[in-house]
Amino acid sequence: MSEDYSEAFELIDEDYYAIQIASNVARLFLKERNLPPRSIIGLGNALYALDRLPEVTKGVNCQFGLIYENGNEEFRESKYYDFRIVDDYFEISIGGSVYDKTVGSDSISEPGWLVQSNGVATRDAELWYLGDHITEFINIGAKVIVEDESEIIFE
Repeated sequence: MSEDYSEAFELIDEDYYAIQIASNVARLFLKERNLPPRSIIGLGNALYALDRLPEVTKGVNCQFGLIYENGNEEFRESKYYDFRIVDDYFEISIGGSVYDKTVGSDSISEPGWLVQSNGVATRDAELWYLGDHITEFINIGAKVIVEDESEIIFE
């Protein structure tokens, strides 16, 4: 995204619901007992920025989510749920892939959620099931992933 953004997002009610889901997921991930300290800090940065919305948090750049992989050499599948908060956008991405040795592989992208501080938005994800699906995937062994390159500017 660009550095050309406003100081606040223009959010609608559904955006606040998406943000609440992201916050709940980050808090759920914090309950994971085996997260490294860097991931805990990253989730803290994400929560700080999510809690401040619709205000822009300059310098935040955090991605968190999970990936579930299952299968063998004959057939494999994966599923991911990804949340990203950056100073000029908030995004939820959902997708995965399927591999069958006889057919090949195919990537799957589901409708996502994107709100940018410049007012551009794509609000297509089916939000109602995200929390339950993420909890189910954690219970069956999905891997929690946190990447944080934040350099938050506290004002």
